[in-house]
Amino acid sequence: MRLQIIESSSGKKIVDAYDEQAIVAEGNWYIAPDAVAHAHLELTAHEYVCPYKGRCFYVDFVDGESRVPRIAWVYDDPKPDWVHIKGHYGFYKGETAASFGKTREEIEA
Repeated sequence: MRLQIIESSSGKKIVDAYDEQAIVAEGNWYIAPDAVAHAHLELTAHEYVCPYKGRCFYVDFVDGESRVPRIAWVYDDPKPDWVHIKGHYGFYKGETAASFGKTREEIEA
């Protein structure tokens, strides 16, 4: 499988991942950092604390003057049961992604 995630407004590809680089957990994508195009992504100070995964920081998409807030998130130090997503970029998947309108997916078998 090949997964590409594209920022909706600009059409810029922000993820180009293959099987081993993409994890599905709780209905979301978690993408290995080496499959993410970092040029337009900016880690923010905005955080969220999940009671069972731990603290994550949100990531904004930035393209010139355009900013799409909270397009992704990263757990830098997850709780023990979630170490497999450490450093991976979380993105909404499927219908949830479509409902927010920030990204779209292209999946090849």
